[in-house]
Amino acid sequence: MLVEVYLLRCDPGGQLAYRRTAGYLGPGETPDAAAGRTVPGPADRSVALLHSTSWRHRGDGTIVLAYAGLPDPDQDRAAEPIRTFDPAASGDPRRPSPQRVSHEQVAAHAARHLAFLARTDPVVRLALGESPQLARALADLDGAPAGQLAN
Repeated sequence: MLVEVYLLRCDPGGQLAYRRTAGYLGPGETPDAAAGRTVPGPADRSVALLHSTSWRHRGDGTIVLAYAGLPDPDQDRAAEPIRTFDPAASGDPRRPSPQRVSHEQVAAHAARHLAFLARTDPVVRLALGESPQLARALADLDGAPAGQLAN
């Protein structure tokens, strides 16, 4: 199993951005522990929140478990902007898995997921209290549960 973490932050202009870290599950390791292990950062900073947001199957048989992490503890490392928040979809009701899912789509899904939880989960709200700019950016997203999202 591959565990990936999409570390969320805002760029200087306030746009949501992400940095992806990943690692394979070690023997006897839980996915949560693997997610934490893949997020190295300065010793004086760490993520305030890790939250499992999705999973997918790759063609080679690997199951990928995705986490959102915030805030990114290493703001000096390069991050990718999230330019679109359109959900990944297959278009085939009998085969719901899209042919291809980009890292940006996974990061956007994670951000939408956290936008919903920021409205419903006090633990997520508390973690976002450490990142006011990130909290504002997530508040601007449609925080509907995934099943209620419409294209």
